Amino acid sequence: MNVVMEKIDTTVKGNRSIELCKGEIPGAHPVHHTIEAGSSLTFEANCGYYHILILIEGDAKFETDGKEYNFNGRTTFAPAPDKELVVTAKTGVQILEIQWDEAPGDEDDLKEYKTEFPVVVPYQESIQYIDPNKSEKTISRMMIPHEVLPRFTIGSVESYGYDLVRPHAHPMLDQFFFSFPENDMEVIIDDEKINMKGNIIMHIPLGSNHGVEVTGDRHMHYMWIDFMPDKEAGLKRLNFSHRPTGTVRDFANEDKTR
Repeated sequence: MNVVMEKIDTTVKGNRSIELCKGEIPGAHPVHHTIEAGSSLTFEANCGYYHILILIEGDAKFETDGKEYNFNGRTTFAPAPDKELVVTAKTGVQILEIQWDEAPGDEDDLKEYKTEFPVVVPYQESIQYIDPNKSEKTISRMMIPHEVLPRFTIGSVESYGYDLVRPHAHPMLDQFFFSFPENDMEVIIDDEKINMKGNIIMHIPLGSNHGVEVTGDRHMHYMWIDFMPDKEAGLKRLNFSHRPTGTVRDFANEDKTR
């Protein structure tokens, strides 16, 4: 199977924006931004798509709708589609942006979900959930739960070897994986194993049987980014498989070999 994946060179200095996996998922445009200390990047309002930003590394100031937010760690941020956002880097910054096209009916969904913009989720405050395909050892996080932005959700999976995300398929959800810099694992797609280290984006082929394995003392830490070509079927699947635990775990406080 032809799997599209791209490695990001994070050693490049200066200001740079690169679109990734072009055309892989209809309506979705991942963009990697590098912003050097002291520089700013403007995300325009009324573009016809949502700006969904994940601050991967660095300290930054986000300004939108007359308010200022300062972050010094991993954070997910989505401004209102009709509000400009300016990001100013205090240190060198790495951001993954998902540009997700707006569609008819989105306003009704946002009212139903009672979404308040900007959506701000510091990584360590993400809702943790349990998934039948993952072990009890795994820490799974909802970085943006599935009833916040229309037809979209994003989360992460973290563990250490040995651990396994059992192969499974979901033809109602199209998906990217993006690996945090510390990640080193095998992605299993239709019985083929593909090594995935840090700073890589991969399109999981729609409908494929896919899972993840981590061995030894390696660190599994990646984001899944889901898009719903069939909204109702997608929400039904996520409501079944992503169930909040009501707990907050952190491997910094646990035995990683357990």
